Amino acid sequence: MRKARRIVRACIAFGGVVLLALFSVSAWAQHSQGGGRGPQGGQARPGSPQQVPARDMRWQQRDANRDARMTPEQRRQLRRDVVDHGRDIYGRPKPNQH
Repeated sequence: MRKARRIVRACIAFGGVVLLALFSVSAWAQHSQGGGRGPQGGQARPGSPQQVPARDMRWQQRDANRDARMTPEQRRQLRRDVVDHGRDIYGRPKPNQH
């Protein structure tokens, strides 16, 4: 019985060492590919597509929205469409009875 426990403990310890080694190898590989946080860690290699940070994408979207403003007639039509669809969903409002 004690021998079986020793074998189980040895297998668990060996498995832990193997997992630790796998994680360290994957971390090393990621770091060597430029995934680190050093001065060159976030830079892309010359042949790879450059990634744009999320905050820069928000600025670009906001600028695109600013350039694509609606005309006054488009705004009026949008308001009419919203009112019409509201009637379809909620029905006509009942007149106020004082």
